[in-house]
Amino acid sequence: MTPSPPTDWKSALPSGKPLVALLAGLGMLLAVLVYLILPALGLSSLSESLNYQRLVLLFGAGVGAIVYWQYWRFIIPRPQLLVAFVILGWPLAALGNGHLLALGVNIRFTPLLMLMLMLPMLRIIVPHIGLLWRQLPWLKYYAAFVVWLGLYYVFYNANATDPRLSGGESAMGDGAVSLVQLVAYVYCLLCVALSAVTVLKIRNFRGFFDALNQALLWVSALESLVTIAGFPFQLTSMMLDGFLRAIGIFSHPNPFAHHMGILMVYLLGLYCYYQGDRKHRMPTALLWGGLAINLVAFLLGLSKTAISAFALCALIIFLLNLAVPAIRRSFTRIAISLVTLLPLGLFIFEALSGKSFFGIMESRINETESMNWRAMVWQDLMADIDLTTIWLGHGFTSANQTVFNLTFNDAKNANPLMMVHNAYIALLYDLGLMGYLMFVAPLGLMLQSARGWMNAAKPALRTEHTIIIALTVYFLFACGFDEMSYMFDAPQLYWTLVSILSCMALRETRECPA
Repeated sequence: MTPSPPTDWKSALPSGKPLVALLAGLGMLLAVLVYLILPALGLSSLSESLNYQRLVLLFGAGVGAIVYWQYWRFIIPRPQLLVAFVILGWPLAALGNGHLLALGVNIRFTPLLMLMLMLPMLRIIVPHIGLLWRQLPWLKYYAAFVVWLGLYYVFYNANATDPRLSGGESAMGDGAVSLVQLVAYVYCLLCVALSAVTVLKIRNFRGFFDALNQALLWVSALESLVTIAGFPFQLTSMMLDGFLRAIGIFSHPNPFAHHMGILMVYLLGLYCYYQGDRKHRMPTALLWGGLAINLVAFLLGLSKTAISAFALCALIIFLLNLAVPAIRRSFTRIAISLVTLLPLGLFIFEALSGKSFFGIMESRINETESMNWRAMVWQDLMADIDLTTIWLGHGFTSANQTVFNLTFNDAKNANPLMMVHNAYIALLYDLGLMGYLMFVAPLGLMLQSARGWMNAAKPALRTEHTIIIALTVYFLFACGFDEMSYMFDAPQLYWTLVSILSCMALRETRECPA
């Protein structure tokens, strides 16, 4: 049976009117006490200490508390809005914050996100921990990993510090790499739990899924159009390793490439999902157009890792979906669409860059300096792992500190680096074998999806499992070459999408007749 819809999100909240009146009344009484009653009694030191600026700040804090309470009451019954923000709005919010910081305006983005996102997430998730425990068995491993990481953060922390983050927003002012990583992993865990609770408890889960996908196609297509338009003028691109590469709304080609890589795998999966009986739920022009526009922007990123991982995942999606009758019946049309799409994307790429895509990729493959540097770092780290340190590691962020020390005095690299570019080595070096709990979660998810694919109640349900498998292959592949386990937007996007797809498969399977 379908899980019962939520009944406690609104009823669990007390009425906001008495609280608002109470806060307003306390504010008035405080002002009367400080500026009238106490001075009349000869106690003026408090009023003197609360000058005009402090009074404005105090008033603003009171108003902010009232506004936040109203926001809390609005958002708790609507977890789908938080899910939509994670997928659609987070990169845009980070972009806006970056521009504000460039103008000298610091809105304290990280603490603000905790208030507006993390606390409501926890309020929604905590009452449904039992549900998550039963329905998502692979999530236990990721939760155990985050707990282990938290213990290391407190008791066994190398306290690696990136000077470029010192005083910056991401590290809350101290440049602590460990804090950046811990917060990122916690958000990934919360995104999985929130999206799962939303899909499992919402009444019209298909309507939510379709609306989210349509919004994703529109937003991503618009962002990709901006990337394409600004690429020739280096407004949305930058020179790196001798190549002009797209960065989109990000600050570096690598986060852009992996965001687009995850997105392209998902959109290609959606193209297969919305076939047969599901075709009427998604406008074909929007689906095909969004896929085509995003493909062009993705190619402009010129990431060897992202493009090779996407090619592998596209093959997985194509082959596994041949087991779905609706896709087999539409095989000719789908094949023609994809055969048309790829040359179109390559033509637009060459028109924008003025160069052959395959020629540039050949040059990128022949350019091995970056890969040689990474291999050197990996060898140094692996050489420092022995039978003693393999169990408990060297301490949280020790790998980052080692990389920093290796590159600090390198004349060819004036700016020392902090990133290991390999999550398998970094987690083993820092946390020991327990660090691999992070990889047990996606492997468990992939195994569950493989079983779901083989035992699907009806063939059409295999598509969700196929997309999960392909996304997980991309994630695990990219973890071997970049900071894919925690850094940038891509890990959150991956965990949110696979959680949604996994719970969609659960809901749809339960609705199938026995």
